[in-house]
Amino acid sequence: MESADNWNKPVVLANTEAQSFVVVRNSLEAAAYLLQFWPRQHGTAFRKAIRICADALDGEAGEEEVRGAFLAAAHEAKIAITIH
Repeated sequence: MESADNWNKPVVLANTEAQSFVVVRNSLEAAAYLLQFWPRQHGTAFRKAIRICADALDGEAGEEEVRGAFLAAAHEAKIAITIH
């Protein structure tokens, strides 16, 4: 597994259930959040984000590609985000 490089701009998710915010900085953190804490583990964008995270961890996809897929999944799940 290749180490995940940090994204140029982290993504901050609002976790309304825990009344907190989560900062996601790279594909490894994105994969972990998608698999453990994602509120709606279904949908086209969610499945694509999981697939691209796995590809990135195998060195077959770039971090910015993962970031884009992660943002699309957040939009699909109606999760409030802040981009830094």
